[in-house]
Amino acid sequence: MQDYVKPYIKMIETFAKAKDEPIELLLIGGLALSLYGLQRYTIDIDAEIRCGDETYFDLLEYLKNAGVAFNISDNISGWGIIPMPSDYKERAKTVYNSEYLTIKILDPVDFVFSKLMRGTEEDIRDILDVIRKFNITKASICSRKSLIRFPKDPETLFFNKKFQRLMELMNEDKQDTA
Repeated sequence: MQDYVKPYIKMIETFAKAKDEPIELLLIGGLALSLYGLQRYTIDIDAEIRCGDETYFDLLEYLKNAGVAFNISDNISGWGIIPMPSDYKERAKTVYNSEYLTIKILDPVDFVFSKLMRGTEEDIRDILDVIRKFNITKASICSRKSLIRFPKDPETLFFNKKFQRLMELMNEDKQDTA
């Protein structure tokens, strides 16, 4: 675990202990990359959370007052029009567990989709790093894509263009490493 992740974990664990209520976070974004063993500095917390309503809102206020940037909600699948592949929560892996804090990260293939939803250049670099690290195949990504319930919305077309671009980049990346 990268050193810059530890203060975030300690901060949230201390908060949860003071509230005397356990918190579960499913990290995505830069902090998750660190927990996958990849190097990318980040200054915010992107996560799905499980806790009581009062604790949730108090945590957001606590983080805001501490100057921590965050995007934390109870449903990362709802962050965009295109949802996450079904059952992503069941495939998540616990990487830290204490009495007051559980930290999980997405299965690496689900992580690809969490980043592809937004699809910035930085997201694409993160995706390719995870694909390389875990030797993720195009077939496994295509299989996981079949678990997405795509809405009848123009955003589905945009997502499919980003997906196709990822497939092309994977081909290029494979040629570069051959």
